[in-house]
Amino acid sequence: MEYSFRNCTLDDFDFLFELKKENFKWYVDKIWGWNDDDQKQRLKQDLEEHLDYKRIILIDNKEVGIYAVHTTESGDLFINEISILKEYQNKGIGRKILEEQLKENRKKGIRTILQVFKDNRAKTLYEELGFKVYGETEIHYQMENVK
Repeated sequence: MEYSFRNCTLDDFDFLFELKKENFKWYVDKIWGWNDDDQKQRLKQDLEEHLDYKRIILIDNKEVGIYAVHTTESGDLFINEISILKEYQNKGIGRKILEEQLKENRKKGIRTILQVFKDNRAKTLYEELGFKVYGETEIHYQMENVK
């Protein structure tokens, strides 16, 4: 499945909120309890602070997900977020995006890092792509790919 990107804008708020709710409500509910108003405020703040990092994933010009990365002060590429609508998951889209990013980073000699919720099944994908756990918090594994 071929994908493309477009820059994220504040107009994407409703799509991003529904995406977040669809993919992460189960986890937030388990840890802190999900509150729509609180999560909308968090998303609004995140967009205001990090809009430049975010790109919308498109399939046939339809919004299907978000991909956000930034370069850290130490020069690592941090994958802030990759999230895809459930109906488009398990079709290789996320894997392809990550494989292409890792290939580019390897050419440049850049370490790629991310963090993933401990119960998130995406951890298996990251491990298949060569990520290894290098640290953890109470709720996340911190992973790196240095291949």
